[in-house]
Amino acid sequence: MAALHDQLTQDLAAAMRGGDHRSRDVIRFLRAAIKNAEIEKQRPLSDDDIRAIIRTQIKQRRDAIELFRKGGREDLAREEEAQIDVLQRYLPAQYNDSELAEIVVKVADALGASSPKDLGKVIGAVRAQVGERAEGRRISEAVRAELERRALTDTNV
Repeated sequence: MAALHDQLTQDLAAAMRGGDHRSRDVIRFLRAAIKNAEIEKQRPLSDDDIRAIIRTQIKQRRDAIELFRKGGREDLAREEEAQIDVLQRYLPAQYNDSELAEIVVKVADALGASSPKDLGKVIGAVRAQVGERAEGRRISEAVRAELERRALTDTNV
C-alpha cells in the first residue's frame, strides 16, 4: 500500500479526533476518489497516481472558485480555497514565482531560446526539470513571459 494512502488514513483519524470537519470532509472525498480510481484500474494506486488525483481535485476546486467569484459567492470561494489548502499538504512543496522564473531563465539559456517560437521546447524542458513542484499553468505563464521579454530585448538591441 502506498505511503500517501497510509498518511491519508492517519490524517483522517486525527481530523476526526480533533474535530477538524473541513480536513475530515476533504480527506473523505479524496479517499472516495482514490477508491473509485482503484476500482476502475483494478489495482492499488501508487503515490504518483494519488498525487495525480489530488492535482485533479485542486484544479476542479480552482475552476469552482472562479465560477463562485463570478457569481458573487465569495463565501463559497473561500471555502474552496480552504479545501485546496488541505489537499496541498499531500503534494510536494511548490516552487515560488522567483524560483520558477530562475529555472525558466536557465533552461531557456541552455536551449538558446530567444522568442515565443521556442515556447513548446522550453515548457517541455522546464516541466521535466521541476516535475510536480510547479503547475503546468504556472510553467506556461513563466516561460511565455520570459520568451516575450527576450524577444523585446532582442528587437531593442
